[in-house]
Amino acid sequence: MLDAIEASGLLQSLPQIELGRAGIWGRPVSPETRLRDQDRVEIYRPLIADPKEVRRMRAATRRR
Repeated sequence: MLDAIEASGLLQSLPQIELGRAGIWGRPVSPETRLRDQDRVEIYRPLIADPKEVRRMRAATRRR
């Protein structure tokens, strides 16, 4: 999988990507994982907000 990510050019444009946070079809895997035909490589990033808290804030705003 690491070869595919490097070949995409993504690392050059976004050097802050953490290769340990990648997966295939929603399943976290290591960068050394071999890809199969039709695999979808995904790069995960940390959440910037807690989804539950955002929903609470949105619901509170709607009630007003």
